[in-house]
Amino acid sequence: MNFARVVVTDAPQRGQLTGLRGGLACTAGGILLGAKDGAIRVTGPAAGILGLRPAQRVGMWQEHGSVRIGPYVGIMTNKRPGSVPGFAGLRGRRENYTALTRMARQMGAVAFVFAAEDVDFRRRRVQGYTLRGCKWVLTEFPLPDVVYNRVPDRKSEVSLPVVKVKRQIGQLHPTVKLFNPQFFSKWRLYRQLAGNPELRQYVPETRICRGPADIITLLHKHGMVYLKPKDTFAGRGIMRVLLRQGKYVLSYKQGRLYRHESHADGVALTRAFTARRCSGVYLVQQGLYLAKFRGAIFDVRVLVQKNGRGQWEVTGMGVRVAARGGITTHVPNGGYIAPMEEVITEVFGESAAHPHGLCLEVRQLALKVATAVEHDVGGVLGEMSMDIGITTEKQCYVFEANAKPMKFDEPTIRVTSLRRIVAFSRYLAGYRDGGGEISVNT
Repeated sequence: MNFARVVVTDAPQRGQLTGLRGGLACTAGGILLGAKDGAIRVTGPAAGILGLRPAQRVGMWQEHGSVRIGPYVGIMTNKRPGSVPGFAGLRGRRENYTALTRMARQMGAVAFVFAAEDVDFRRRRVQGYTLRGCKWVLTEFPLPDVVYNRVPDRKSEVSLPVVKVKRQIGQLHPTVKLFNPQFFSKWRLYRQLAGNPELRQYVPETRICRGPADIITLLHKHGMVYLKPKDTFAGRGIMRVLLRQGKYVLSYKQGRLYRHESHADGVALTRAFTARRCSGVYLVQQGLYLAKFRGAIFDVRVLVQKNGRGQWEVTGMGVRVAARGGITTHVPNGGYIAPMEEVITEVFGESAAHPHGLCLEVRQLALKVATAVEHDVGGVLGEMSMDIGITTEKQCYVFEANAKPMKFDEPTIRVTSLRRIVAFSRYLAGYRDGGGEISVNT
């Protein structure tokens, strides 16, 4: 891919004029490719059509006799309830939008954040926000080549504006491609993996909790179960039950502390669970005796993403350690991050670089899960994270996979993840490494 600097000018153009495509917008004239100064010279009207600004650095490649720039990547979210104006009215994490748009700019992509409510399919235009310095500026763009779905929650995902946009983008496929179309269902995910002959050994037994009998039956079978809301995230509402000396010990988080209650029978346990549960459907999942790092359970958070060739790769792995006495490893619930190499060496006495060790097994398992999930879910997936537990017997189990990963705090993983999002967007837009090069100095 070549790169060039945008020059907006009203001066008469001299030299070779060419058509230029950015997103779904095309210009028939007013474009000059400057071989000497590595510039694209565009007239003011052409810059407006393409959503370009002076001095912007853009990637370029040739395709079917025309020049394409970008790619154009629209980061989709939705609006906050009420009438909050401007960028502040968009939902989602600002630091994620900032980091991704800055990385896109470095890689020559034209990236912007937009709300599903602000798309005009009739005109094939969208009102989006782009970062200029430290300020988010509203700009009109053409429909992008790629839509990266970052709608932040399940309720918004099924709202009318979001459903409408996804449906209409589907009608424009393959001209516009959307990736990460929806959140995963914990229950559907379990059924998919448990039904896969190659993967069923890596998932703990799980049932929908339809009543006390489901909890008691699985508890007596395994000695420990976890009670998990079907559609929440970050460990919210999770409880654990242990069968200990004929008593039922219920553990849960209350405020900043974990509580552990002993109940004499299933009736008392059910009453306590009912009083503390979140709304909605719960799952009952086999509890596992996980290995511990310095007295606390841990699991491995794995980020898997598509690369610039459209292939799954492990971007990074990081350990999350529970608080002492904690029942989940989520950082918002008191957990903390630990280096993978240090944990594996200290707990299991093996090097993280062992050619047949646990790190390799976790990597291979994550890639198999990603491939299987994408096959069953349908649509285009570009990334997912998953939580993989390791028992005291060195057995790996997949607890969860997330279609919209939260930010990894490890710096190397963070930077690589942003690069891969842009590289995969290039791939979806039609760019292939080593192809479509054009004669423009950079």
